[in-house]
Amino acid sequence: MRGNSHVRCEWGEKLEITSKAYLSIFNFLQETILQLVKNGGEQDGNMFMVGDVKQSIYAFRLAEPRLFLDKYKRFEEDPSGTGMKIDLNANFRSRSEVLEGTNYVFEQIMDEEVGEIAYDEQAKLKFGASYDEQQVPIELVLLEGDSKAQIIPGSEDGSEEESISAAQQEARYIIQRIRDLVDHGGQVYNPKTKSMRPVSYRDIVVLMRSRTWYTTFAEEFKLAGLPLYAETDGGYFESLEVMIMINTLKVIDNPYQDIPLASVLRAPFIGLTENELAKIRLINGKVPFYEALKQYKEEAAGDMPIETEAKLDKFFTMHQKWRQFSRHGALADLVWQVYLDTNYYEMVGAMANGKQRQANLRALHDRALSYEKSSFRGLFRFLRFIDRMSSRGDDLGIAKSTSEADDVVTLLTIHKSKGLEYPVVFVAGMSRTFNTKDLGSRYIFDQDFGLAIKSVNPDLNIISTSLPHLYVKEKKLAKMKAEEMRVLYVAMTRAKERLILVGSIKDWEKQKEEWAFYQELEETVLPAYIRSKANSYLSWVGPAVARHNDFLFANYGYSNEAATTEKWTVRIIPNYDYLLANEAETVEQEVVEQTVNEDLVQLLAKRFTTPYPYANAVTKKSKTSVSEQKRLESLQRMEEEQLYNMEAKRYVKTDVPSFMLKGKKERKLSATEVGTAVHAVMQHIPQQGFASIEETGSYIQSLVERKLLQQIEADAVSAEKIFAFFQTEVGERFKKAKQVLREEPFTLSLKDEEGDAQIVQGVIDCIFEDEHGNWVLLDYKTDYIEQYLLGDFEKIKQKMTKSYQIQLNYYQHAVQSIKRIEINERILYLYSIGQEVKID
Repeated sequence: MRGNSHVRCEWGEKLEITSKAYLSIFNFLQETILQLVKNGGEQDGNMFMVGDVKQSIYAFRLAEPRLFLDKYKRFEEDPSGTGMKIDLNANFRSRSEVLEGTNYVFEQIMDEEVGEIAYDEQAKLKFGASYDEQQVPIELVLLEGDSKAQIIPGSEDGSEEESISAAQQEARYIIQRIRDLVDHGGQVYNPKTKSMRPVSYRDIVVLMRSRTWYTTFAEEFKLAGLPLYAETDGGYFESLEVMIMINTLKVIDNPYQDIPLASVLRAPFIGLTENELAKIRLINGKVPFYEALKQYKEEAAGDMPIETEAKLDKFFTMHQKWRQFSRHGALADLVWQVYLDTNYYEMVGAMANGKQRQANLRALHDRALSYEKSSFRGLFRFLRFIDRMSSRGDDLGIAKSTSEADDVVTLLTIHKSKGLEYPVVFVAGMSRTFNTKDLGSRYIFDQDFGLAIKSVNPDLNIISTSLPHLYVKEKKLAKMKAEEMRVLYVAMTRAKERLILVGSIKDWEKQKEEWAFYQELEETVLPAYIRSKANSYLSWVGPAVARHNDFLFANYGYSNEAATTEKWTVRIIPNYDYLLANEAETVEQEVVEQTVNEDLVQLLAKRFTTPYPYANAVTKKSKTSVSEQKRLESLQRMEEEQLYNMEAKRYVKTDVPSFMLKGKKERKLSATEVGTAVHAVMQHIPQQGFASIEETGSYIQSLVERKLLQQIEADAVSAEKIFAFFQTEVGERFKKAKQVLREEPFTLSLKDEEGDAQIVQGVIDCIFEDEHGNWVLLDYKTDYIEQYLLGDFEKIKQKMTKSYQIQLNYYQHAVQSIKRIEINERILYLYSIGQEVKID
């Protein structure tokens, strides 16, 4: 571009046409390009720059605030030979207390020596907004105490401890403070209506320097039941519901994994206790847990508690079903099938922060769906993919169940908050030390001095700091602290009305003595050596606020008192106030002290104890068959010696391709398939019957040619037994019948004693009107008749009546209610022995 004037002209014309070129981060490369394409010089050129150097916080993106700062120093309000400078220092965002408090801090800590910028009268924030006259001071809250472990107050021997990190204690304070604001009449100003309105969650933001504490804050807000929106990069695989589901998938893939298997067995949808797991392991401690589980089920079958046996049966049934599904089904379908079978999706929805947990489970399903859209397939590869991510330390952000548009508290890094504003701002982690990890490297690069390396003595195998390395390190440390000072400035200026700075200290008395020293200093700006050795935001804010008159009235202990008329409120709170035990005790006391609403108690008791009037309908199918109903009613009457199972056996007729039978012994039809073939023949036989057995056999073979039967089915039907039907009394009546209706389907709605309707479907084998006008219900049965019953017709009749009376009752009711035909006789024809049985 430097050597091609036509390129510079072309770009200069484009910029003139578009009238602006917006650059959010200003560095040397951008400066060079703009200087080449702009028109004119500094005094009469066409380049316009606007910005606040105190908010330049993108050094990690190579931003250079000194480029802007040099021009700011060189330009004048009434220029002569240089550019024009216009100070836009009026602030229309914040209350005067926020602006004055920010000015008070930064006029003491920011200058050209430490902060690279002089915080003079021109740099100070000027109040320009229209607010009411209410005083809302900035709050500095210091949580005092060791953040590693605290003895729970009130324990008898003082032995109970809870490990509490600085992140946890600050999160718990902020949660309590938010509750005070939202639940106890906190208000913010509405400039449009010029009136106060209640604080809502969306008015509040929590700012922090980095995302290190994000997961801890999210968990604490979850436990407290407060809505929080945070753009997290991790924590997904660590969430309980996702871990349990991934372990379930691992067990489906390979049950010989002890830890995932134990996790699934302890999960709420199986629910084995620790004692039950211990008993299983004691059966055999030398084999995998899955083998011990199977061995326990076999060996302890008689002595096993009913509850344990039910849990194990449930696990083995579902596990077998899922393994079969995983062999032919899609991965995403398998995940959702697990949700359906276990009801775990609904379970987590009833837990604390259920909406977030359900979003995590939906995300797992969506990610399984996305994974199979790639070139990879299968459960095993998906699990390997997750394991590799975990081993590398990678993670996924938790699924978003809320957005910033919802009524939720927002959690942001200070960098993300730049350009935004909130009525209430919490700045957490004020006492966290600055990150100087990069300065500990053996090699440090500086754009002015190049590469600085530590001194290495290969003979003695010693690495020591060299002078160039020390110089560059100190230079970069100074630049880093100037950057951090600007980050703090951005954080404090996000607040519109209420700014609350939260930090943690170990010993308040010691800290107070240290800060008391700064009260004796006469200069407005704190000494450079004090500001340079600062290692946290509190190291700057603390000494500055300690010189304010309000610091003398610092409150020790939590207080809900109204804000004073001063500019600062300082609170020092012992952090044991935020131990879970104390919090639980406080909640319990609050509950005890509340007045019990007896009407509400009675209403709740009624709702939870009133039985559902249609309880049986929950276990009934909305549509069923006559055969199924017959089986269920027989079971309920204890007439069949088998377990009651609501899921009926389903017999599916499958045609085996001929190529699968070549070279193999032809398979035999099952009893059910033989019965189906016999019914197909009886459906199509002519009413007049046959003259001989040979004619009957020929007719059966013709059904094969007409594709109504397969050859294997025709071979299974006995021509002699079909011919024998027409030799019986019912067969003679069948031949002389006036009307014959065969294979009559019906659909019937039946109501039980409770008035619950159920659809019943069935197919009636045959109905005919004999020569005398009597209607006969005829049903063909291919049941095997035991040898000992063949000579005793009465016993055969008793058995058939017992087995099929219910079925015939349904058939008769269907014919009479749908076709308006009065059934006079009900007859079973026993195909296997060639006899008819009349059922009363």
